[in-house]
Parts: sequence; C-alpha cells; structure tokens
Amino acid sequence: MKIQKTILFCALGLLIAAIGLIVYGSTQIPAPRFTGRLHDLLPPAPAGWTMKEKPIADSEELKQAVGELLNFDDGVFVDYVNSSGERLSVYIAYWTPGKMSHRLVAGHTPDVCWEAGGWKRTHQGTTPRLAQAGSTLVVPTGEDRIFTAQSTPEYVWFWHVVGDHIKSYGTGYAPKWYAPITDLLRNGLNQREEQFFIRLSANRPLPSFMNSEVLPSLLAKLPWPESRPKQ
Repeated sequence: MKIQKTILFCALGLLIAAIGLIVYGSTQIPAPRFTGRLHDLLPPAPAGWTMKEKPIADSEELKQAVGELLNFDDGVFVDYVNSSGERLSVYIAYWTPGKMSHRLVAGHTPDVCWEAGGWKRTHQGTTPRLAQAGSTLVVPTGEDRIFTAQSTPEYVWFWHVVGDHIKSYGTGYAPKWYAPITDLLRNGLNQREEQFFIRLSANRPLPSFMNSEVLPSLLAKLPWPESRPKQ
C-alpha cells in the first residue's frame, strides 16, 4: 500500500510539473520568422491557366468552425483553372507565435471539417515523394486524402506547419486529451511557435499536376520549415 501511494504521488507530481512547464512555455512567445504576405507566395497563373482569389470564409475549414474563432493573422484561398477545366485550389492560413493553440488548429483539418460538412473520406495516406528534376526542393511528408460528395471526388493534400516541423497527431481527428503531454515531450517549453496550415485540393489526382507548371512553381514557394530563416 505504501509503495502504491508513493507511485501515485510521484505520478501526480510529474503531471503537475508537466502542466506547469506547459503554462510556462505558453508565456514565452518568440518573434515571428515569417514577415511577408501569403498572397505574395503564390505564383502567377502560367500560360493556359487563370488564377481567381476566393473569400477564405468559403473554405470548408472556415465553414465548419462554428462557435470558434480561428483568428489567423493572414489567409489566402485561390483557384488555378486551365482551359480543360482542371482545377487546383490553394488554401493557406498563418498564425504568428502565441496567437493560437496548435491543438485548436489541428482540430480543423479536412479530416474533421470536411467530414462535418458532409464529405466522405474514401482514402487516407501520406503524400508521395515530390521530387522535382533539377531541383533541391524537399517537400515534407503531408497528409493525402480523397473526399467524395455526391459521387464527385476531391483530391486533397494538407500540412500543418508548427515551427520547424510538420504536426500530425496521427488520429485522423482532433487531438486526444493527452496531446499536451506528448507535445511537451516533443517540443519542450516552446509551445507557442508560428503556424501555417497549407491545403491543396483538386478535381483530379494531385500528382498529375506535377507535369504542369503550376504545382511545381507553387511547391517551390510555399513556407516549408526548411525555407524560413532560423531564429
């Protein structure tokens, strides 16, 4: 009995310490590393394509954020369309350090919001290796999905960039209750990093767009962790 009480007290002590460190880490807000505008990251439409900016409130993520303010600092939502009707949609949101909990942002991925909007997830995986001939660009692994509504598929890739890494809780849904503890173990006291949510979607499989100019140009300009200056 004494040993059990000792173990219990130790566990409670560790839990309190973890909570304290998270609170402390949450008060330490680093300077932002991204200082531009998201719109300026988007390449112009290549020959044969048009580029149309849409209200970001029309995105599925914002439509389903009922009762919650995602409170991003910058956002952009654009369609690239060619003469054959092929469409590549780009949605990016940005939060400065300390602006929004990354666990709240992670609760508004397509896995959560699109399904809440009536889409059915028919495929789940990770993005393929996106190497470009003659380029040193390294695109980090992201999430690969197919969603279907009214028998029409939408092909989706998305990445949640938190500081220097791509964040994924591996649940397919909102983060679990123990996510603050796993975040502490992974990131230490730095819990208030800047964030980007990047989502590409299209009306045909996304790898086929690598043969066009629009997707390689876009991937080369997106704010991947390796492409931003270190503090």
